[in-house]
Amino acid sequence: MTGKERLADSGMKHHDGGLYVHVAYCRSKCIYCDFFSAGDRIADWRRYVDALCSEFRYRIEELAWPLRTIYFGGGTPSLLPEREFMRLCAFLKPFMETVEEFTIEVNPDDVSEDMLAVWERGGVTRLSMGIQSFDDSVLRAIGRRHDGHTAVQAYRMARNVFDNISIDLMFGLPGQTLDMWRNDIHLALELRPEHISAYSLMYEEGTALTLLRDSGRLEETPEELSEMMFRMLIEELSEAGYDHYEISNFALPGFRSRHNSSYWLQKPYIGLGPSAQSYDGDSVRKGNSADLRGYIRHWTSGNEDDGCSEEYLMETEHLTVGELKEEYVLTRMRMREGIPLRDFFDRFGEEACSTLIKNARSLAENGMVSLSDSNISLTENAILLSDAVILALASDC
Repeated sequence: MTGKERLADSGMKHHDGGLYVHVAYCRSKCIYCDFFSAGDRIADWRRYVDALCSEFRYRIEELAWPLRTIYFGGGTPSLLPEREFMRLCAFLKPFMETVEEFTIEVNPDDVSEDMLAVWERGGVTRLSMGIQSFDDSVLRAIGRRHDGHTAVQAYRMARNVFDNISIDLMFGLPGQTLDMWRNDIHLALELRPEHISAYSLMYEEGTALTLLRDSGRLEETPEELSEMMFRMLIEELSEAGYDHYEISNFALPGFRSRHNSSYWLQKPYIGLGPSAQSYDGDSVRKGNSADLRGYIRHWTSGNEDDGCSEEYLMETEHLTVGELKEEYVLTRMRMREGIPLRDFFDRFGEEACSTLIKNARSLAENGMVSLSDSNISLTENAILLSDAVILALASDC
């Protein structure tokens, strides 16, 4: 049965969803990164793409909704050699008819005229470029392999091919001053990408960054300075016409990230590759094991006698109603529109909705949320305290 026939039989025409493909290789590891990846020197690209295709072929029955977005993340997807990238895109092509956005994450020093043409030919419609900063001293401090000039040149080269480009920036980085951050923002605005994702540096357990801080070899940016950087970002980008549609994301009109928005809106998605996550849009999550060798061995061996059972490679979690409510609040409140009360009521019932509104009234009195008859959303004052405010809102729902 084809994907279209399954969709027609499923009765789930109200759903649409996405496909995430994890490319688990990097040329070098940034000191702050806790995403699963391995060095590209050990990459067997042919077998890795074979494994991705095999996993998707096995799981195709899960695709009971139109595929609206594709996202190649990592790792560093821009390291995929042309031949293997095109082979993977050719495999996915039968499912691309309904796709509205196809994003690939790229590192600036992987961008060339030849690879831009390859990505476009494969069906990519959007680039997500990991710039982080334009300041060379900051880039060296966090272990990025490009410099500021390379980032600008890569962006301008990409602009000749793609009309939808997102860039990543980070603040609170080691040695980064307020003036450095202001310069990063102003240069980004000169380039004027359609989308900007900006994140505060996080010290994740087990990363080289955290080890350096804990050993006293690196000093963490003061919280007050990080807050000033975030306020500056919001003011500058808002004045430049960017919609602050999610806590860490800004877009020109019509250019919100459709794929990432599907996560915040509880839409279904399939994740391929080691460590990738999936969600059926209802109550089931699946997580692939972060085992690169086991993943490749399992999905390229015919799934027999490979030493890795499907249960080992993929863990299934059935979310309780309580967990679903908490996730709904945690993700929806990250977005500018917040929680539509009618939808929350329809999903979780009158009692849960009443508790949510009660929590919101208390927070509204302190200026942390905006509460109307139809909606709850964060106020501008609450953005810097968003984690605490959202947890308080979700309490006992």
